[in-house]
Amino acid sequence: MPQLVKGGKYIFGWTILNDDLRIRIPDETFEEYKFAESGNLIIISGSKTSGGFSIITPDSIINSKLSVPIVGLIGYIKKTDSFTTRKFELVKIDNRLICWTTIESEKYFRLSKEIIDSTGIKAGCKLLVGRGSGLGPAFILKGRIYEEALRHKEIPEFC
Repeated sequence: MPQLVKGGKYIFGWTILNDDLRIRIPDETFEEYKFAESGNLIIISGSKTSGGFSIITPDSIINSKLSVPIVGLIGYIKKTDSFTTRKFELVKIDNRLICWTTIESEKYFRLSKEIIDSTGIKAGCKLLVGRGSGLGPAFILKGRIYEEALRHKEIPEFC
């Protein structure tokens, strides 16, 4: 799926937070961000404008300018691909919440009730998956891009 408006964010599709708190990653997103190469995901809450969150592999964040604060807060250990914080343990940096989770079978990952409560997402919510930073995709909950996407019936859904 291309950009919705000229100069806008590239859109992969819609996904839904299922009742069991699992979310499906669209196929193209899964391939572009090489999620198959990592069993772990770092979740970072989104902006006030778009809400939602982004997902990033530990390898992607290690090579970014965000590495030191984020890796330190969640205690990522590259050598063992593990963390000193517990799965879903929320830590705060500036106005963002960060935690980690794992990729489950068939391109799904799970959120915790605490993440959902903190980000305003509810079971059954449609999330727009778009190209975020160069580090990972954004799962958008609201805002101008979201509203524009609602007008495009051709956007694929991944549930």
